[in-house]
Amino acid sequence: MPAQPRIPDGAVSNVKDVKPGRPHLLLAILAAAIAVAHPAVAGEPAAPRRMTATDLLSLASAAAPLPSPDGSTVLYKVRSANWARNGMTTTVWRIAGTGPAEQAKDLRGEIAWSPDGRSLAFTARRDGDGADQIYLHAPGGTPRRLTRLPTDASALQWSIDGRRIFFIANTSDDAETESRMKAGDDMFPFEIPQYRAILQAVEVASGRVTTIAGGDFDVRGYSAGRGDRIVFERAVSKLSDDQPRSELWLSDPGAGAPRRLTGNDYRERQVRLSPDGQTVLFLANADQGRYATVNTRLFVLDIADGTVRMLADNGRWAIRNAEWAASGKAIYFTAQNGVRTGLHAVSLAGGVVRDLDIGDFVISSPRVSRDGRTLVYLRASAKAPAEVVRLDPVRRTPPLQLSHLNDGLERRFLLPRQEALRWTGPGGQVLEGLVTYPLGYVAGRRYPLIVQSHGGPRTADQFGIFSYGRALPLLAAEGFVTLSVNYRGGTGYGNEFLRGMNGGYFRFADRDVLSGVDELVARGVADPARLGAMGWSAGGHMTARLITVTDRFRAAVVGAGAVDWASMYLGSDTRWERQEWFVTPPYGEQARRDLYLANSPLTTIDKVRTPTLILAGANDHRVPPAQSVMLYRALKESGVPTELYLAPREPHVFGELRHRLFQINVTMRWLISHVTGGSYVAASAPVVSGAPPEAAGENAVDESVGDRGG
Repeated sequence: MPAQPRIPDGAVSNVKDVKPGRPHLLLAILAAAIAVAHPAVAGEPAAPRRMTATDLLSLASAAAPLPSPDGSTVLYKVRSANWARNGMTTTVWRIAGTGPAEQAKDLRGEIAWSPDGRSLAFTARRDGDGADQIYLHAPGGTPRRLTRLPTDASALQWSIDGRRIFFIANTSDDAETESRMKAGDDMFPFEIPQYRAILQAVEVASGRVTTIAGGDFDVRGYSAGRGDRIVFERAVSKLSDDQPRSELWLSDPGAGAPRRLTGNDYRERQVRLSPDGQTVLFLANADQGRYATVNTRLFVLDIADGTVRMLADNGRWAIRNAEWAASGKAIYFTAQNGVRTGLHAVSLAGGVVRDLDIGDFVISSPRVSRDGRTLVYLRASAKAPAEVVRLDPVRRTPPLQLSHLNDGLERRFLLPRQEALRWTGPGGQVLEGLVTYPLGYVAGRRYPLIVQSHGGPRTADQFGIFSYGRALPLLAAEGFVTLSVNYRGGTGYGNEFLRGMNGGYFRFADRDVLSGVDELVARGVADPARLGAMGWSAGGHMTARLITVTDRFRAAVVGAGAVDWASMYLGSDTRWERQEWFVTPPYGEQARRDLYLANSPLTTIDKVRTPTLILAGANDHRVPPAQSVMLYRALKESGVPTELYLAPREPHVFGELRHRLFQINVTMRWLISHVTGGSYVAASAPVVSGAPPEAAGENAVDESVGDRGG
């Protein structure tokens, strides 16, 4: 196996720990990049050891794989912990053929190959740039700036002829608004945006920028094709609740002003124009031409006659990503099927589906080369975080793993075993979940159990143990078995299952979770006297609910959880899905206040006896921190042991490494002390030396911790 980048154990700050002949690792350590340092570390332990919170946070993962047009080279990003900057660092790596990975040090931000594969466009902020500009890079040359934009450029795509690069940028509504913003005179009406996302293009030769689509709307995404034909998503505004009101529009040079292609009540997203420019694929939650509470489906739209048809619906799974085959005769897509997400292909003509890569893992981010012979994607599992995988979908070659960020992980750390579990829940409903066993698990012995509920709620728990907010390797090392239940209201189990929350958030969901606890107790795995519960966002809602309906749990950790649905509905930045759960908004004479009250943990909070830890971001707009404050004050005044921590500067999911570390440490301490009566030694942030690297940058959000719904 060729040498590939890999992340060393923990935090290395001593240059004596570096093998000779690896100067780029030495520089990375001195720059405190830590997780960007790839080759092996001398003195690796002969036997695997228990993973610490710092180890877990320092694991690297691959992201955004991108093949060259001929598939000979694959670029991908590596996201890793940079303790010196207290955030995540993203670096770009290159693999040519089957050779070793090399860091593409000149590349940053968003990247797009030119059609001939000789150049790369990327976004970066260099040499005093006030915003992310577009740069052009040719191997062996010095990157040159193409733009001087007042706001960040994003979503780069080349024109087919290679003469222009399309991108999305923000622009102020008018000159007066811009002037006021610069002067600090920035008191504007609530939820009235001062900036609009517009679609523009820059000429590669001259650097001249022109606007393709802009006005009293927001461009949320687009796809460029032959003859500079572009299909774009046009929304009313940036607000989350305006998403369902977006439509597809067509910009066709020589055909006059852009024209609307769709007119409906659902959002088309992940738009992709076919290679011949005649058909558009998109994903949507729709049924018979209207928005519906259904799993995400794959559709194709004929531009000429406007007809829309659905592909690859098996009645159960939820489509996650989709890309055209180079021939335009098939579509490659990922689909969540319960606790797994696989890679598949569907023919455009007959709708025949074939499997490309399926198993006990989660596949995401598929991208296909222009010649159609290379399909790259990410694959994550309970064995390793996301890695880059490649296959030839034409010759149907077996999948080949390209990146090796975490090779030997099981030789360095004691990792728990995870398996899928099925049982019959309330009302005869077949349920599925994931069980993560403690280290050294012995069949027939009962273990303390932690119930972890997923976010969303329109998501599901899937194979994987490396989400920092779950801390599964740490809980396993402390002797806990962990259960994640895919309760009704989640995706990947059919549409009736997904509608399990309509007309009442906790119609079934809390009882589904408790039935999983009963199942593990009945199987002799869980000790009914030592139970704990935890979850974030929708998982926080669930945990807050569980402690009001049972006193079985000896400890609970509520992360960004809602306790009063009426104030949550009006206080959050999104509402449109929640109306399905409660039939009406919480105000007015026709309001179903009975549903809001019956499903709000605050209504029966006086019944709680479970010691409860509460965590949230101080700047969370999805689940406002007032929800956590209400829970804390109600529990404290009721005499229930409780602690509340609001992380400064943090949104719905924490981004700063030390906040993440604190979250793990305080969660572990709370669960261990209350469930088993033991003690926990908190992990410390690693000692780093040297200045942070210039390449360190974006705080990548780990969305597996929380969710965008709630």
